[in-house]
Amino acid sequence: MIVFVVSIILSILTGIYLFIKKKYSFFEENGIPYIKPSFPLGNMKGIGSKYHMSEIIRKVYEECKDKGKIVGFYNLIQAAYLVTDLEIVKVVAVKDFNNFVNRGVFNNEEYEPLSAHLFSIEDDRWRFIRNKISPVFTSGKLKFMYPTISDKAKNFVSAVDRKSKNGAPVAVKDLANRFTVDIISSVAFGMEANTLNDEHEELINIFREVFGEDGPSMFFFFFVMAFPKLAKTLRLRQFSKRLSDFFINVVGRNIKYREDNNDKRNDFLNMLIQLKNKGSIDGEFSTETKKLTLNEVLAQCFLFFLAGSDTSSTTISFALTQLAFNIDMQEKLRAEILEKTKDNNGVISYETLHEMTYLNQVVSETLRMYTPGFTLLRQSSEDFEVPDTNVTIKKGSSVWIPTLAFHFDERFWVNPNKFDPERFTQEEIAKRPAQCYFPFGEGPRNCIGMRFGLVNVKFGVAMIIKNFKVTPNSKMEYPIKLNPKSPGMDPITGFWLNLRKFKVIF
Repeated sequence: MIVFVVSIILSILTGIYLFIKKKYSFFEENGIPYIKPSFPLGNMKGIGSKYHMSEIIRKVYEECKDKGKIVGFYNLIQAAYLVTDLEIVKVVAVKDFNNFVNRGVFNNEEYEPLSAHLFSIEDDRWRFIRNKISPVFTSGKLKFMYPTISDKAKNFVSAVDRKSKNGAPVAVKDLANRFTVDIISSVAFGMEANTLNDEHEELINIFREVFGEDGPSMFFFFFVMAFPKLAKTLRLRQFSKRLSDFFINVVGRNIKYREDNNDKRNDFLNMLIQLKNKGSIDGEFSTETKKLTLNEVLAQCFLFFLAGSDTSSTTISFALTQLAFNIDMQEKLRAEILEKTKDNNGVISYETLHEMTYLNQVVSETLRMYTPGFTLLRQSSEDFEVPDTNVTIKKGSSVWIPTLAFHFDERFWVNPNKFDPERFTQEEIAKRPAQCYFPFGEGPRNCIGMRFGLVNVKFGVAMIIKNFKVTPNSKMEYPIKLNPKSPGMDPITGFWLNLRKFKVIF
């Protein structure tokens, strides 16, 4: 019996070994340049322990960028392609977009309705939702929501003022989270969260559950990317049922209240309700009369809340941290803000915000160094011969475009590890290939909320720099080192800064 059991175990182990060996020989057999993997993480060794996932992808890129315009690597045991050439970025993301329209990421609408949002849905379903929602994010619509952003920014300043009393260090990311949560809660699903005044802590707890160290592990993240169909079969969830039920109940109640009371407002939720009930937004011409379902509205609200809040608050936090360590840049930005607002009683209007050239440079450089969407994912719908190479991308294969790696490539950026807003003067921009900077993605599937996110970030940074002198706290390390365990981009030490108030507030 013992011999029989041992032989069965050995047979199983041998089968697993041969299966993995076959998996890891894919690129070699197809004559494609690749990086040698190691079991069980492939080329992801050190993820979540020694390296942040963005650093792993940068390491892979640096190791193989001279091997070919597109190369192979292994996410766990799954073969994937990594783009290392800007022209191929354009091919995948723009020129041949119809073959790479999908991301191939996990969603399970039947079991987890909130997972079927714009980031994860595919093909005609994605096109339908994207076309329906695009008018929501125009500059004209955003201008209507600017007063809400302005009010929340004043609350942001007041909260920083309270927290920094008597020289106390401030955990900037926590307050920036609350600032962006309050904005998006108001305009995206009609809830006055007021987390900056310590109300509705359940919304902040959602953030901690999703983006904190207690959220989904790095292994889980890469597992569902490598095996989305298996994850769906296993009925895995991206988020807890408690979190999903809370969000569905809150937003569902707000939608019902507005519909029952004919309550119309100038915000995202109002426009989504119009798409649900009429199939079009008031004032927008549309030949498509098909309506959004309630679940589709809820899923898009959920995406706006999670993606919009964290990316904006992270960018605000990194910008303020870099300005704290670069006082000359901070003073230059403050001088611009005061100069641009001197004829308007110090008020930062929508138009004035867009006239602040140096503010735009500071935010652009922050997004270069700390790109929230540090990798773009695409999936090939058919076998695809990559131009000017001998590589054929197999149908259903995953293609990774390492945005952050391009943002640090010395072929395009001088001393890329240095924070330098002067990279984004018009003269410097003209010296670089246009495609080497794409913090909001590239092509038709770029970030739909780009304008909204930029306004939140710029307004938040401008209001803090206008009202406070920001300096480093001794808890902060510089240069900044990312926390390997964080699913977002956060320093190991957190964002701890000292803020000293000037006489004028707001």
